[in-house]
Amino acid sequence: MKARMIVTKLEVRNIKLTRSTGRVGHDFDLVAKVRVQPRTMGALSGEGIDCPELQWIETIDWYRFDTFANHWIHAGTQTHNKDLYKANPMSQTFITWREESRYAFARHTPWFPATLKNTYGTEAKHWIAQNGFEWEIPIRDIPAISLLDGSGGGAGASLVIGPTRRRVIRFELGFTGCHHRIHCAQILETMNGQPTINAFVQRKLTDAELNAPHNVIAWRNLAGS
Repeated sequence: MKARMIVTKLEVRNIKLTRSTGRVGHDFDLVAKVRVQPRTMGALSGEGIDCPELQWIETIDWYRFDTFANHWIHAGTQTHNKDLYKANPMSQTFITWREESRYAFARHTPWFPATLKNTYGTEAKHWIAQNGFEWEIPIRDIPAISLLDGSGGGAGASLVIGPTRRRVIRFELGFTGCHHRIHCAQILETMNGQPTINAFVQRKLTDAELNAPHNVIAWRNLAGS
């Protein structure tokens, strides 16, 4: 039987608020702990490894501020449960999940054979297929918005352009064959080019929770702390 990779653990780590010139957002890592079950028929099984598919699903909602009514209005859903990895696997966000990168992280672990640490990824992959191994692979995302205007990103054109807007990304992250899912959400809001919400919530949010006044107040308080 061919060697097979499974995901044994999923975590979100290294969540950091980012604020650069004209932009606000977050960096975070989805960290997958993977284990390769070695091939069982020697060279007859081949040197490849069957890998699960990354599933990077996003729902993105935009809000605009109605100055006459003095409240926020839902402007539309940009993407609904869209698998961005499936749509664009060559995105820079997913560079560490590419074939040539997955096994580099194994080579950099302390317990990987010293004689293979400086070899090409294919040699490390062949050794793993034969012997099995367990290591972690991080996938970094850096979702952000411009404070003044701006449009575009990995999911397509922004639905609201200007210095006053709110964007909510709800993530569902996982892999085929792995029952565990990571649910989290990023809420970014600007008023006249100033950040008023920059929250990252590590749980699943419903539509009702997104619009609940007490949640919006709490997220604004976080931005001011």
